[in-house]
Amino acid sequence: MAKNKNRREVNSPAVTVTEKIPLVSVIIPMYNAANFIPQTLESLLNQTMTDFEVVAVDDCSTDKSVEVVENFAERFDGRLHVVKLAKNTGTPGLPRNVGIQMARGKYIAFLDSDDLYTKTALEELSTLAENFQAEVVHSDTFYLSEDDKVTVCRLQKLPVVSEPTFETKDLAQRIRYWVKRGYNWEPYTMFCRRDFLVRNQIQFPKMRSYGDMLFSFAVLCQTEKFLRVPNLTYIYKKRQGSVSYENRDDIPARFRKYAKVMNDGFNAYEKIMDEIKFFAEHPDYRYAVLDFYMNDVLYSTQPYYAKKPPFEFNEFIKEAFHPDDAALAAHLFNTVNIWRSQLMRLQQEKLNGKK
Repeated sequence: MAKNKNRREVNSPAVTVTEKIPLVSVIIPMYNAANFIPQTLESLLNQTMTDFEVVAVDDCSTDKSVEVVENFAERFDGRLHVVKLAKNTGTPGLPRNVGIQMARGKYIAFLDSDDLYTKTALEELSTLAENFQAEVVHSDTFYLSEDDKVTVCRLQKLPVVSEPTFETKDLAQRIRYWVKRGYNWEPYTMFCRRDFLVRNQIQFPKMRSYGDMLFSFAVLCQTEKFLRVPNLTYIYKKRQGSVSYENRDDIPARFRKYAKVMNDGFNAYEKIMDEIKFFAEHPDYRYAVLDFYMNDVLYSTQPYYAKKPPFEFNEFIKEAFHPDDAALAAHLFNTVNIWRSQLMRLQQEKLNGKK
């Protein structure tokens, strides 16, 4: 059987001397996307610019995702490439890493397999990046499509900019914004120069959840040219059955996932911050980042405690946390004691009020 000329091997060279280097590489991780990826690809075919390639990375789909995508190859005129992983990773982050490795474009754009671009998306984003010589173009807003209704959405807390604006280079200020959820951290809001990602070795961690958050944190900490823009270029389609909606009734499995995410995330944040001098000089900011992450994950686990008694989660926690996880253990100890101190203070104030 002849090899499909548009399918790349994972370890093959990303560029050959005879190939034209595209301005943008659009990376699409996919898993069982056969029913909805045609719309995604149509949104790319409708782009007002054509100087881009598409790298679709299949995470061992069990449906006809690869066949469906390859059927679009002729319409993309050699600009569509499929990478089929040998083993399922269970997360979109690792396929995105492979996509970055295989990409040839000057810029990297991330597109989920069930989402869409507006017609002028790639033209707008690449023009902004070129005109401002930005390493990262960060979209403050995007479209949310749910139940046939489309609304403008933003998850960040900072006010939306009205025109392209370079974010402060003051990392302390960026971190203060970060721990208040000041920025979007979804990959599709980050249009990045490929050489910036490669030079700083920025990748998605091997995590089932919160990997996007880690990736965007690394981007924010490493870039000097972080351009925030108001452009609406992405259509996020909220869909039941996606990875984020899996196993909602399997409480032990989901709690195990979050326990592992908490553990893995602490290690990943530590690794990122270990490489940045600022955090060695400002341990209070380092602690603030870890505290923000801990509280965000803990918030996700709260619903399970309403359905199961705490003792049932003991074994899950023991499985996830090991004695060598010093950073996590220290934070947990501090957090428990801070909460205890606050409770004692409130109790004392209540007693004083009765006197």
